[in-house]
Formats: sequence, C-alpha cells, structure tokens
Amino acid sequence: MNPYYDEIVVGSSLRALLFAASRSIPVFFTEPEKPHQFDHFAIDVDLSSWGLHNDSQLWTTPDGEMATGQNKIALWEHVFFVLGLKGLTPFSSVCNSLRLDTNELTGFSEYAKLRTVEFGVCHYFDEHGTYNLLSSEDKPRTHLVYDTFAFIRGGKHHLDFISSDDDFCKEIWFYPSPRLDGNTPIKDACVLSILSDDQIDDFDFSETIVRLTALQKMKDLGLRGPKNGYQKDGSQRYRSFKAQALDRTKFLASPPVWIERDTIVAPQITEKDLLEDLGQIADKHKRILGYLWRNT
Repeated sequence: MNPYYDEIVVGSSLRALLFAASRSIPVFFTEPEKPHQFDHFAIDVDLSSWGLHNDSQLWTTPDGEMATGQNKIALWEHVFFVLGLKGLTPFSSVCNSLRLDTNELTGFSEYAKLRTVEFGVCHYFDEHGTYNLLSSEDKPRTHLVYDTFAFIRGGKHHLDFISSDDDFCKEIWFYPSPRLDGNTPIKDACVLSILSDDQIDDFDFSETIVRLTALQKMKDLGLRGPKNGYQKDGSQRYRSFKAQALDRTKFLASPPVWIERDTIVAPQITEKDLLEDLGQIADKHKRILGYLWRNT
C-alpha cells in the first residue's frame, strides 16, 4: 500500500521548509533550493529559538559601513536537518522529477520510479522538475539573478559592497576568493540583477554584459588594477581589470500566479510572516532541538 499523508509540501525553499515545519508535514522536492550566500536576514530577526545567532555583519561600501544579518543558509540547513530527523523528507535528495495523478504524487530518480504517496492536500511552492501539478496565469515573472566572477587581475581593494538604483547590476558583493588558500586579500565578486523572463535570454543582460558593467562601476568609483609603471607625464599607470565568469544562479522574485485545484493549493504566506512565528515553529520541534543544543 502507498503511504498516505493528510498534507504534503512540494518545494524546498526556506519558505517551503518553514511552512512544512510549522505543520510538521513531509516535504517533497527534486533539488534543494538553498538561499543564496548573499541573501541575508534583517538584523532584527531573532533566530535564537533555532539555536542560531543573527550577528550583524559589516560591509565596507563607498558611503561607509553597511550592516546586515547572517545569511539565510544556516537556518535553511537547521530546518532541513530537523525535518529529516523526523522522517519528513521521504525522498531526501535522490528524486529527479515528480509527477501528479489525481491525489497521488510519484517520485522518480534518474533511472527508476522511487515510490508513490497519496495525500489529502498538496501545498505547492514553485518546485522545479514537477509535472501536471499546477498551471499558471500567463503573466510576466521576474528573477533574482546572481552572477559570480573570479578576478584574475584587480581583485585587491577595500570595498565589500556596491549598490545602484538600477535593476541591472543592482548589487555587487565582494568576498575573499575561495579559489585561493589562506587569508587572501584577493576578492571575487557576485553581482545581483533583477531580470524579466525576456531579459534572461537577451545578450544585453548576459553574463558578459554583467561582467563589463560591474567592472565599469568599479572604475567609476576610482578602483584600479595593479600598478604598471608611469605615464610620460609622470602619473601612475594601472593595468586593466580582468575577470572570468564562474556561475549564474536564478531565483524567482515574483512567482507565477498558480491556478489552484481542489487538492493542490499555492500558499500565499510570505517568508517574513513565517519568520515572525519562528519561535512558535521551533516549539513544535523543541524535543529534537533541545537534544541538538545539549550535544553541540
């Protein structure tokens, strides 16, 4: 017989996991959707109920220092771990696709069918790799697009963050390069843009143009590459920046407007709403959390 659940969650974003934890219901997904490393909490968010400290982080900007809270990955990992200990991630990370037939959800790996589960209500959170779940209204979507670059030349400078009012190259985060061992002064960069569906496929908004735009913003702020001798007039000469694209990651900023069914719904609760109830959500798992705190 197939296992039956009154409620299930399909999705693996922080919002989806917190929603599942608030109801102690199982989560199904095709790939873990961790928050991006430069997606931070506001500094007033209290994470202590989950054994975390939301210590402020200071970032050097052209206008002085800027404070953020911790990135969201730690909370995502805590909630995911607790759900796993309670047996609420049945397919874990071995599922490649999900298919819906009436009130049955079937998971498939790359090579075979995993299992079918039956449910009463499915809460759908924009999961990748799903079939026949929900159709959506034909409305434009926007995406948070993170482009990561490695500096081959010009990665030594004092800035950690640059922002602008434009959606394209809206934020530039600089961080110590993980490509180099030790406490290196060389920084790589991650550029955040807010793009529409059409813009993502447009060369004018590609990784190449993001890289060139970000480097120009750095030059406009007076940043320069390594020194390279002197001009004829005696002024300092500098080598140009050189950077290489590493990765592009996309997150939905404005999810589709899903057309719900009788047994499949798209919760409208926001991540902010769930964070305000973080202490109450933790109370539902205090036995496991208490054990973890005593042994860490």
